[in-house]
Amino acid sequence: MTVLKRKPRVDHAARREAYVGIAAQVLLERGLHAATMRDFAEAANAPKVLFYRLFPSREALVEAVFDRVLQALENAYASPWEGYGSMVGKLLATARQDPAPFLVVLKNCRTGPTGSDWETRLRAAMKETSLPLFKPGPDAPAGAEARSQQAAGMLFGLFVDSMITWLEDRDGLDDATRIKWWGHIVREARKATREAFRLD
Repeated sequence: MTVLKRKPRVDHAARREAYVGIAAQVLLERGLHAATMRDFAEAANAPKVLFYRLFPSREALVEAVFDRVLQALENAYASPWEGYGSMVGKLLATARQDPAPFLVVLKNCRTGPTGSDWETRLRAAMKETSLPLFKPGPDAPAGAEARSQQAAGMLFGLFVDSMITWLEDRDGLDDATRIKWWGHIVREARKATREAFRLD
């Protein structure tokens, strides 16, 4: 009697995550608009059809790279606050484990894929996390809610540029110093912005 061996089950979620990481590295090396599904498959040493089974299009795979970064940002900010700079420190620690997706998204969030809303979505996520710092006080003049929304998005550009610099280690600092610096920036920006935007 012949016993048939079962093929091991394929962990599609793990494969999908691996392909997203590989795609991010290829996008970083070849460029967001130049890399193709063939490039991704060759980098993974896998048939192109496997990519298409998990991602219906190149655009869906690129969007999965963005989603990985957005999820990491949301996870970092969902954890308990441990002081100024702590949330960005958690995000940086996550990004250090696999920097390619973060570099692809941050370097392209203002120009993104054609028709992309990467900047809008990333800016909205950052704004949401910053809103508690700019919540209007009970005696704030009329219109404070709208001003607080504006204030919450003020550090977006600095955040993007800083994260790119840190992940590429271009400033000569260590991560502890970077996060301490960021904490000082946020604390002072909050104080000055609350005064300028009349939030108290």
